[in-house]
Amino acid sequence: MGTIQRVIAMDETTFRILDTLSRELGRSLSILELTRRIEHFHGTAYYANIYEKLRNLAAHGTITLEKSGKSSIASLNFGDYFLLDLLTEMELTRKRRLLEKRPELQMLCADIDSRCNGLPFIQSISLIHPERNIKLNKAELLILLQKRSSDERRRLREVISTLERAHSIRIDYLPLDSGELLGLLSSDEANPLKEMLPESVCILSPQAFWSEMLAGERRGLRIRLEEGETDPRKLSEGELVYNLARLGYKEFGTEARQSREIAKELLAPSLLLKGDARRTDAVAVILAKGGTRWDLLVFLAQKYGTGGKLLGLLKALNGIKPEREISEAIAALESANVKEEKANGKSIEDRLRLYNVIG
Repeated sequence: MGTIQRVIAMDETTFRILDTLSRELGRSLSILELTRRIEHFHGTAYYANIYEKLRNLAAHGTITLEKSGKSSIASLNFGDYFLLDLLTEMELTRKRRLLEKRPELQMLCADIDSRCNGLPFIQSISLIHPERNIKLNKAELLILLQKRSSDERRRLREVISTLERAHSIRIDYLPLDSGELLGLLSSDEANPLKEMLPESVCILSPQAFWSEMLAGERRGLRIRLEEGETDPRKLSEGELVYNLARLGYKEFGTEARQSREIAKELLAPSLLLKGDARRTDAVAVILAKGGTRWDLLVFLAQKYGTGGKLLGLLKALNGIKPEREISEAIAALESANVKEEKANGKSIEDRLRLYNVIG
């Protein structure tokens, strides 16, 4: 039996289609909507060219085109064996174009590759909002991990500190294993990972990154990426009250009305920014109730300038209800030279007892 030969050239139109569909995971896009999104991301788009290229890609099995009324809906075909190779090539093109446009990132990326490529517990590394962040002399990294032992966390902190010193740049990093990555991307809660990935570029081992993403899709997870950025400084009082109640913290004298669900790790910096003791105690309660993604919490605290308040709260919490994960979060903040803002341990302990978190 003969084999089917498939050769798909990564021409500009193919790149733009794959780039846009990969940014829009979870959304249904007609060909007209896809054309508009390509124009949004790349400046120009021609419906006729895109239509013909989509038909070719569909014939090769790379994408699917399904009728919905009078429109055809385009999406990546996650069952296609060759899709991983194409997405890897697409990601390498993104990286090359970024470094050509922002040559000041080349030395940092080369050093990341040199120092991290041989570490067996790191699967891949992506730059988040690279162009925006480099203007602020900072970098944000999404680091996909194989393992999460305390020793490997320490080694990762040492590598990040070395990179910061060598390049005189601030680096905030978010380490996640594949379960956490896919859990956040398929969650119904508003969380920053779904908003960060469309504006990220994988700079180390893109094949490993997309392998995990495709594995999640093939398992039936509903991965959905979102455009824009939920700023914890702009969450409404109604959103805060509703989500506190949803997470088991009911404020007296307030009515929790239905609102969008927001991840507790994103809720915490919003509450800490309020600056009052009552809301700080509320953060302690929802964190202590379990299910906290501590690395995401630390990353967001650093990003939004609440690291000092969080460090004080975690030290107080760890003195009342010690946990290994809390100790590691404290170590991560201290390694970033965060200056602690002491929290009222007695007030936090009283609030934890009130909500039956401790006996």
